[in-house]
Amino acid sequence: MNEVLTSSAGWKAEGFPIKQPRAGFYAKEPNAHFSLKIDASMETKYMTIMSMKSYGDNFKDTNLEVDVRIERKGDVAAAATAEVAKSSKYEVTGYHETRTSIHVPHKFELPDGGAEIGDSIVVNFRLVSGSYFKIAGLAFCRY
Repeated sequence: MNEVLTSSAGWKAEGFPIKQPRAGFYAKEPNAHFSLKIDASMETKYMTIMSMKSYGDNFKDTNLEVDVRIERKGDVAAAATAEVAKSSKYEVTGYHETRTSIHVPHKFELPDGGAEIGDSIVVNFRLVSGSYFKIAGLAFCRY
């Protein structure tokens, strides 16, 4: 599998499968960000982010901005002008008032009809408020 993490600042994979803290990709500082570039090996229409929501003080006012764009295979010349049309932004919150911590799936449609074989899916994640966030998983799928 090729490397897909193209940049990271303030995020760290940590945790345990059974005991606390549970395994995940954690942001523990304001403005933490990371980027992925995934070459599509199949038609891909959706991205799902499994994130933690919690009532803890460290989760208050946490918002993750997710910016997704599709880079078409062989579309280098048009990439600069077409980037706006092929991009979508989503926001995921990390706080809720229920007195428990839960993992929540967030399914997002990829922009511009999704990616075809050979296209690249570029995703930028940025903690735009708060200083703590947990991603437990990511999935890219056709349906």
